Amino acid sequence: MPNGARILVEALKREGVKVIFGIPGLYNMPFYDELYYEIQNQEIRHVLMRHEQGATHAADGFARVSGFPGVVTATSGPGATNLVTGMITAYWDSSPVIAITGQVNRSSIGKMAFQESDQPGIFKDITKYVVQLKTVSEIPIWIKNAFYIATTGRPGPVLVDIPRDVQLEKMDEVEWPEKPMVRGYKPFRTVIEPEKLKKAAEILVNAEKPIILVGTGVTWSNATTEVLNLAETLICPIISTLPGKSAIPHDHPLYVGPMGYYGRAEASLAALESDVMLIIGARLSDRTFTSYDEMIETKKKFIMINLDPTDTERAFKVDVAMYGDAKILTRELLNAVIKVGMKKDRSAWMKRVKELKEYYAQFYYQDEPGKIKPWKALKTIRNAIPRDAIVTTGVGQHQMWAEVFWEVLEPRTFLSSTGMGTMGFGLPAAMGAKVARPDKVVVDLDGDGSFMMTGNNLATAVDEHIPIISVIFDNRSLGLVRQVQDLFQNKRIVGVDYGPSPDFVKYAEAFGALGFNADSYEELEKAIKTAIRENMPTVIRLPIDKNELALPTLPPGGKLKQVIVSDPRKNS
Repeated sequence: MPNGARILVEALKREGVKVIFGIPGLYNMPFYDELYYEIQNQEIRHVLMRHEQGATHAADGFARVSGFPGVVTATSGPGATNLVTGMITAYWDSSPVIAITGQVNRSSIGKMAFQESDQPGIFKDITKYVVQLKTVSEIPIWIKNAFYIATTGRPGPVLVDIPRDVQLEKMDEVEWPEKPMVRGYKPFRTVIEPEKLKKAAEILVNAEKPIILVGTGVTWSNATTEVLNLAETLICPIISTLPGKSAIPHDHPLYVGPMGYYGRAEASLAALESDVMLIIGARLSDRTFTSYDEMIETKKKFIMINLDPTDTERAFKVDVAMYGDAKILTRELLNAVIKVGMKKDRSAWMKRVKELKEYYAQFYYQDEPGKIKPWKALKTIRNAIPRDAIVTTGVGQHQMWAEVFWEVLEPRTFLSSTGMGTMGFGLPAAMGAKVARPDKVVVDLDGDGSFMMTGNNLATAVDEHIPIISVIFDNRSLGLVRQVQDLFQNKRIVGVDYGPSPDFVKYAEAFGALGFNADSYEELEKAIKTAIRENMPTVIRLPIDKNELALPTLPPGGKLKQVIVSDPRKNS
């Protein structure tokens, strides 16, 4: 007669789970006890992380690369609360993560028992769904429901909280549900409305300066080919949000770059100058459109394809809103465009976009003898790794340099915490990505501050033979905060500068990883090639001047047209 923990393991296997990231404790121990057999038989791989936040980021990285939900488990109390940062990171970036948390016995809930924490209360606003099970019979249906909710509509994290005594409770006959049953949950549907498609097509073909803005929805729906076909038919430039970078090959001639707060100036200016903007799979956050009023003032027409209808209502009035899967609707829109037929010559608009790119290039690629410049370091890394290598980032100046200068050449190969901006995302997300795609080279572009948030998980990378490469842009500072203090707070630098600790090479070696100091571009290239050849977890420290700025940027609360592209300290 199986108990709840055995049924839980079987339910996960039925959903196709092959990997679980996590840490055991008192209240998820029955689950681990039953997981023992699957681990021994190599049917499920368990990756013992060093902190639950890192475990959630690893599950998140796994999900973003594979398209299949990442699974994480933790005990109640501090184990579960350590998941919070990782779960909200996945929620804001629409990533399907399934968290299985242990809970105190049912009779102890609400009585301040040892390590009791209210998972439904804590996670209700930072997940797509959270449920606490009360009987063993609920396990099969709620595991199926969890995967269904996480992957339908806008993807997102789901938490299933299971009391310890429910895991131990036995059940005579297990009924395995054939389909999910979630009362009140209706995933967003794809609605094909011919009249809207015709209207959108007419607006696009009659536009003089159209532009396509792509977001994460293009990645999740695998709509890259459809977007490129539409852009090529319209002869229309493409820009992206920061996470939308992962959707379009950057060597495609129509791709301009990511727009927004720290985006490329030419992309933001092209967005402002366009007369029609087609938005595909983007939620228009304040990092992309820093001022909704500024966009409204352009008097352009907006067409939007999005799965979530609330996205069109959040910012401003959209002229044509189409709801559903980006892949399906973009294909339908292309067919409508072909039916209407091209009417406008776009050569003047394409020439203008080219002028913007050439003008701003003079500000980006400046060299400085004796200093490692971020743009050149990123170019060196790009040239040293395969086209289909997967790259993750932490959060900070290095992330902004990656936004502007990193070339994504294959879809789903750029992972970053963009909605929440979570420091510490890079290393564990890279580990999850490598577990999902062991055949790919995986590089974590990180900062010294961000790396130290979750750097202890390097121990897992060594123990579990997960050969990721972390390149740390080390300026001994919380650089992005320092930059704002320096430029916009009267140079009142406070609480951001580190001392000499740690020595990153010794830190890496202490875990059994490879460690390198790269004091030149040549040493950087050599270290990366060595790391790939040795196939070991590797940390490469790259010294960066702490006065180096992440540009372009905007003043806090600024509009896109207020973009700063050169160091204002040199002009004063």
